[in-house]
Amino acid sequence: MPKLSILILTKNESDRLPECLASIEGADEIVVVDDQSEDDTLALARAAGAKVAERKLDSFAAQRNFAQAQAGGDWIFYLDADERFSPGLMAAVRRHMELWPGAAGRVVRHSFAFGRRHRFGVLKPDRVTRLFPRGGVTWTGLVHESPAWAGPARLLPGHLDHLTYRDWAQHRLKMERYVELWAESARGRGLKAGPATPWLRAGAGFLKMFVLNLGLLGGPAAWILCWRHAVYTFVKYRRLAGRQTI
Repeated sequence: MPKLSILILTKNESDRLPECLASIEGADEIVVVDDQSEDDTLALARAAGAKVAERKLDSFAAQRNFAQAQAGGDWIFYLDADERFSPGLMAAVRRHMELWPGAAGRVVRHSFAFGRRHRFGVLKPDRVTRLFPRGGVTWTGLVHESPAWAGPARLLPGHLDHLTYRDWAQHRLKMERYVELWAESARGRGLKAGPATPWLRAGAGFLKMFVLNLGLLGGPAAWILCWRHAVYTFVKYRRLAGRQTI
């Protein structure tokens, strides 16, 4: 039977990690890579039998690649501490590992924030590719990292529950951090931004989330998220434009 390693990235996740770990009962190995947590995250991980490694975060892609190097399983599932396996997903992962050794596994992800599940707008359900044969994938990107995988991918039955933001303050802090990471990454890729670019990108981003992703149907929280997405888009392109003058 092929062995499954589940890799989890953490940073001060003591309130959410126990439920995450409980949802992945049956994994052959759990590897937690921690970014200098100041709470009980490491103690909780070790108490649950996880293998723990500490590494200061420089990029999410580098953190995932480092985590893969710590794993000993034949297959790797990449999970975040704010995500949970739905009932039946572990069995679906096991079946995939046996029946489709050359294919990655994709899974639907449901997002929860501000007391409810979101079906429209910025946090509408998405599909993420997270299951790979060990050594078959490399992650790239400073922020919104993506897997470089050359093979096919199959959709797994079941889903992930994604507990995104604890509150609006956490949302703001995360966007502020992503602005810096994105601007640095974009500059490294040679992207340019003129005086009108932030306005045009922000407007297009709002229309995409509010209209195309049906955020208008999501209620006040979804509307605020669409607006904040536009502000985030504006700021990150303005930051990129500013760095071009340095």
